[in-house]
Amino acid sequence: MQRYLDKLQVTLHRFKEWTLDHVPREQNSEADALANLGSSVDEDDIVPGAVVQLSRSVVEKGHAEINSTSLTWDWRNKYIDYLKNGKLPADPKESRALQAKDARFALDEDGTLYKRTFDGSLAVCLGPRDTDYVLREIHEGTCGNHSGVESLVRKVIRAGYYWDSMEKDTKEFVRKCDKCQRFAPMIHQPGE
Repeated sequence: MQRYLDKLQVTLHRFKEWTLDHVPREQNSEADALANLGSSVDEDDIVPGAVVQLSRSVVEKGHAEINSTSLTWDWRNKYIDYLKNGKLPADPKESRALQAKDARFALDEDGTLYKRTFDGSLAVCLGPRDTDYVLREIHEGTCGNHSGVESLVRKVIRAGYYWDSMEKDTKEFVRKCDKCQRFAPMIHQPGE
């Protein structure tokens, strides 16, 4: 709230006149529910760039029931905004890059983003929450053989998935895999 107040104070001098209307919490149940939700969450639990959306609120006799969904603003949103609404970023370099990459992406009627791979097939674009599960399934699953980073990236693409930081994420995932580290070939050459 302090950041919003700071932004408001910076922009107030640009207006010739303005009024501030106070709406009591009792009359604004959704804002009250969001304020209660925000005060009940620890600062450490908040993911940077997270957007909390109030999907349903039921207010009865001063009691509010909140069903909220935490959405993360990730790399897919700029493509989805452009493909749905034609909305370009404000930065000219970024908007030019987005328009150049636009031909490789497709959006279906459900809002799922796909990326066209080199062989012409479509790969589902994943967000940050889904990548760990896909990496674990392909790396350790029924057909997984604890492959290395490059092999794992190729397997993920062959399985029909894509995200922008695949190489970095797979490198971190293999580095954290206990079995891969425990049974990896030992380097017997002294460091120079």
